[in-house]
Amino acid sequence: MTEQVVHAHLPLAADRPATRIRGPSLMLAGLGQHAFLVFSSAFAILPGVFSVLASFKNLYDFYNDPLGLPTVWHWENYSQVWTEARIPQAALNTFTVVVLTVPVVLVFACCTAYGISRFKFRGNNVLYYLFLLGMIIPAQLTILPQVLLEKNLGLINTYGGLILPYIAFHMPFDVFLLTGFLRTTPSELRDAARIDGANEFQVFAWVIVPLLRPALATVVILNTVSIWNDFFFPMIVSPKIPVLQVGVFNLLGVYSTEWGHIFAGVVLAALPLLTAYLLLTKQFIAGLSAGAVKG
Repeated sequence: MTEQVVHAHLPLAADRPATRIRGPSLMLAGLGQHAFLVFSSAFAILPGVFSVLASFKNLYDFYNDPLGLPTVWHWENYSQVWTEARIPQAALNTFTVVVLTVPVVLVFACCTAYGISRFKFRGNNVLYYLFLLGMIIPAQLTILPQVLLEKNLGLINTYGGLILPYIAFHMPFDVFLLTGFLRTTPSELRDAARIDGANEFQVFAWVIVPLLRPALATVVILNTVSIWNDFFFPMIVSPKIPVLQVGVFNLLGVYSTEWGHIFAGVVLAALPLLTAYLLLTKQFIAGLSAGAVKG
């Protein structure tokens, strides 16, 4: 009986040194993770802080102490930029392009991804790889033929000249993302809906689209941010319909530039996206969580 008790306690005694060894290693790993997160957060936040501080400086403060606090807070920079860059009109133009582009891209990409992932036909993989090829080719390489084509079609300096290319630019990545998501969904859900008498459109609208909510939220956010922050394409195709980024760029002077005005314009251009993010963060996380729960 005594031997059994001794043997019963031996594994516990042997485990104690291992526990003592694992404790400091886990603590160091936790400190390393927190240090990495703090560094990443600072790397993301500091440029924004620098932009806000620079937006209140005059030209002398900007060059004399670019990283410090302004000696005098020039709030008039924002009022001057509001009128000089025509921020309300530029914001309205940008918002119009986003609102007219993102839903169309969403519908087309969703239907295309469902067709590629659901139906097996000759050329299915070829069609999918053609969309992947569109992700490889940078849009800047096609700017010359696009401008010539839009000039022949009379789309220069029109909303259509921005919206139609944006739809084409964003379709490849959206189809790639949604197709990968749909291929992971169980086919039994579609089969059960068809047995219950639903046609293909009803299966798509009532079964597939609710399952796609997390992926659709991701597509909407990525497309909105990309179009809102785009400068290159609107500057070339529609300079007479200034969007926010083009309006801020027009503040640059020929011989000198008021950098306080430039950064005030940058802050005003980023403010709508930042506000939308703060307001919709809970909804976005809820959508991701709902897509991850099986039931």
